[in-house]
Order: sequence, then C-alpha cells, then structure tokens
Amino acid sequence: MNNSYCKIPFDPESLISPNSKAKTCGMAESIAQNLMLLITSRRRENRFNPDYGNDVWEFEFDNAITLAKWEALFIESLKRQIKAYEPRITQPKIEIHMQQVEHTYSTREFSEIKKRVRIAINAVLVDTGEPYRFATELYIGPMSID
Repeated sequence: MNNSYCKIPFDPESLISPNSKAKTCGMAESIAQNLMLLITSRRRENRFNPDYGNDVWEFEFDNAITLAKWEALFIESLKRQIKAYEPRITQPKIEIHMQQVEHTYSTREFSEIKKRVRIAINAVLVDTGEPYRFATELYIGPMSID
C-alpha cells in the first residue's frame, strides 16, 4: 500500500529538476483532491477522458429545475463518478444541500444571489475498511441585482 501521492496541482518540473522534489500528500488528502475535481469538473471538460466530470453542471443556470431535482442529479452523477474514478473508496453515501444566499455589499450598489452547496460524503476505504469522510462547500450561479 502506497502512502505517498502526488499533490494537486502537480508540477512536472519537479521530475526534471535535479534539486526539486514533487510535493506529496497522504491517501486521505489525495482522495479529497480527486473528489473536488470530480465535483467541480464539467463532463467533456477533460479532453483525454470526456466522461470524467459531473453531469450537474449542464443544469447550473437552469431555473426550471427544482432544488430537489438538482440535488438528486448531483448525487447520482457523483456516485457514478466515484465508482468509475475513485477506486480507493467504496459504499459512498452522499448528502447535498443547496440553498440560495443573498449578499449585499455595503461598498457597492447591488446584491448577489448565489447557490451555496454543501456536500458531505461518507464512504469506506477499500484497503483498510476504515470510514472516510469528506465535506466541502461551494458557491455557484452568481446573479447580481442592481
């Protein structure tokens, strides 16, 4: 079992330069980095593998889709992506909670409405059977109101 993984973003110069060493991280951080890529990448964005990425970004600005439907799409897509592209974890249980957040800037004359997405993944590490937990929060869909 390898306990050292390349850290993202990867610097190819670290392999060429004699006095440089590639930055590494442990398995938990490496899994978290890959999960973030799966979450934030749009399908067909990776020219070497058009299936890598989340389907949900096709509906990012679709106002006809309900929050519940968007969350369900996100969960299903992320489950498929984890199964295909993150073999170090299994049995992912994914929770997505999205809400609209308005922020008014005191120095500007407008408000922004964004969707805040909270993502939690509970899974099992394949090699050890230990629980693995991942959580993140991101904002999408900026809209300005004058």
